[in-house]
Amino acid sequence: MKILLVNDDGIDAVGIRRLVQALSAAHTVWVAAPDRQRSAASMAMTLDQPLRAVPRQIEGAALAYAVDGMPVDCTRLGLGNLVPERPDLVISGINHGPNLGSDTLYSGTCGGALQAAILGVQAIAMSLDKRDPVHFETATAVAERMIEIVKNHPLPFGMFYNVNVPDLPPEEIKGFRVTGLSMVRYNGEYIRHEDPLGRPYYWVPRGKLPCEADEDSDYAWMKKGYVTVTPMSFHSEKLDAVDLSDEFGGEA
Repeated sequence: MKILLVNDDGIDAVGIRRLVQALSAAHTVWVAAPDRQRSAASMAMTLDQPLRAVPRQIEGAALAYAVDGMPVDCTRLGLGNLVPERPDLVISGINHGPNLGSDTLYSGTCGGALQAAILGVQAIAMSLDKRDPVHFETATAVAERMIEIVKNHPLPFGMFYNVNVPDLPPEEIKGFRVTGLSMVRYNGEYIRHEDPLGRPYYWVPRGKLPCEADEDSDYAWMKKGYVTVTPMSFHSEKLDAVDLSDEFGGEA
């Protein structure tokens, strides 16, 4: 299989390097990844300046480029310009930290995979629990399993698989669960400080607010030790949840 790897943690992140090592024995692996940390970039892309793609040597990769842009830029530039032929699959990750529930709206990992999906390429977003994860061997094994799943169960145009892996040894993984998304809410107030001249500046708040538990969500199953697999897309899936026919002269 021909596979393009992208991510949002940057080309030097452990996750993408371990994925290259794991997959290159059986697949042709290409890399187009940001030249620096680009987490929470979502679907942002570079519009007002040129992009530069610098060749890099990564053991196992047939070719690799460090791109001075966002994950979406890496996917678009990789598919359109950098790789010699259209890949069979794009894998975005392995992300350092989970991308669960409404976090997926902010995620550069998911953004890179969604961009591939809306360009008509099968795609997987791969994330490993914890900000400083240890068990990349578990995530790479899951990636290999997901490649087979994509072969057997390709998704329709515009959809990708969002996969979250517990940071556990392989033998402690309890199984796989196809799940929906949980709801994640953040602290709204930024942390205010002042510089030596008395001018205010702000840091994004850390931590999340408690929300109603959903025992069948990606968050709940991953915390129980299961790999969660969520098919995702940009489509509006619940248009029937809001009835506006009275507002528009009886037309839904």
